[in-house]
Amino acid sequence: MLEINSPKVSICVPTFNGADYLRQAIDSVLEQDYQDFEIVIVDNCSTDQTAAVVDGLLLKAGGRIRFFKNDRNIGLAGNLNKCLEHARGMYIKFLCVDDLLLPGCLEQMAGGLDTYPAVTVICGGRRAINEAGEALGLRRYAPRSVMVRGHKAITRCLFGGNFIGEPTAVMFRKRDLTSWFREDLPQLMDMEMWFRLLEQGNLLSIEKSLCAIRTHDAQITHVNIKSGKVISDNLKILDEYSHKTYLEATPLLAIRHKLLMTYRVWMSRKFISNENKKMVLHRYAISFAYPLMPFIWCAVILKKSIAQRISNLHP
Repeated sequence: MLEINSPKVSICVPTFNGADYLRQAIDSVLEQDYQDFEIVIVDNCSTDQTAAVVDGLLLKAGGRIRFFKNDRNIGLAGNLNKCLEHARGMYIKFLCVDDLLLPGCLEQMAGGLDTYPAVTVICGGRRAINEAGEALGLRRYAPRSVMVRGHKAITRCLFGGNFIGEPTAVMFRKRDLTSWFREDLPQLMDMEMWFRLLEQGNLLSIEKSLCAIRTHDAQITHVNIKSGKVISDNLKILDEYSHKTYLEATPLLAIRHKLLMTYRVWMSRKFISNENKKMVLHRYAISFAYPLMPFIWCAVILKKSIAQRISNLHP
């Protein structure tokens, strides 16, 4: 239940050994024009200077930072859920500690939820940056601002990938949550959460870049690729959602997904067992296309390079 005079938006910042990025992340919140927010930082047993950085930010934030420390490391999903438990706002806006909010983010996203009651998830353009904060490119759900039926958005992401984006890229209403982030999905816990929210309403995709997603070697995504968890999460979600009667799947989408799974197996070929590779190729992919993956990989790299050049011209 929301407290009296609670803020409209809870900025939820889950962190683990993120002291190097925390100050910059919080500054990106404090510099927003929209000011009806609280900042909830939940530290997952960091061993770096996170607590000291927070101490230095408390006065600067004017009492809007609430800092919590877990007694033990409860994993990423557990820490995301702790943030939700502590959040007092109507709207939830995650900010992963190594990411940034860009100007206008809170105003546009909160305004979208205020304006469209049928929207349960809002996402915006995501600027990719490197460890030093330099721009690498831009990702969007769509090239123009658009409202999409939730079931249609689920279908697209189920068969193609998380086009909606990471936790930092999304805002939603706390009241629309039916359950927390799933701990059995170490890589795609966010996309599966978006699915559950979109089963109740629509997606609003905002064209403008509203956040910056940092890419660096310490990210858990790299660990999940090496361990094969990216593939296992995709298969688990596909098995759970592919029989939903609301899906708008087509034979072409199914074929594209099989090619995508073939590509994912090839990308993880050094890290997964031969037995698992054969199973995935046989049940979920296209085995005869596997030898062609080096050529497809080159085409993907070329496409990303061209897209990056275009996005740099139109930030």
